[in-house]
Amino acid sequence: MMLTTIDFPTRGASDEALFIARESEEGRRRLRETHSLGLGADRSLEELFLVARQCRVPNWDGYGAPPIAPETLTHACRFLGSLPPGIPAPSIGAEPDGHVTFKWHRSPRWTLSVSISPEGDLHYAALLGSSKVYGTEPFFGETPSRILELIRQVSLL
Repeated sequence: MMLTTIDFPTRGASDEALFIARESEEGRRRLRETHSLGLGADRSLEELFLVARQCRVPNWDGYGAPPIAPETLTHACRFLGSLPPGIPAPSIGAEPDGHVTFKWHRSPRWTLSVSISPEGDLHYAALLGSSKVYGTEPFFGETPSRILELIRQVSLL
């Protein structure tokens, strides 16, 4: 069995697992390059890095907020990369606790906020009409199904 070093996550070490991981990454790369799906991902990454630059020093908000930790930025990049094609691009911001926030918004009563901590926890809160939903999911490299469902509900997908 020949093992190859790869730059993307895989759950296996067999030749077949490495082949599938390489092909999946290549497919994602091609999708990111397309105009219909790729531009949103590129803009989201640009927005994330802009927020990170603006919030890289202590007290960036004038009220004592800590800077965005490198670990938080790493998790945020991985979270963006884990979103499946066709998901609308979120707006991106920072919170006073140093977390990065992704928001999907249809109207004041249909909105979702997902906050990423330095530990990789995804804290979410959503208004779905008259319902409120909130919780925490661990992030292990794939967008949790609960969060994907909330994005779909808010975005009418």
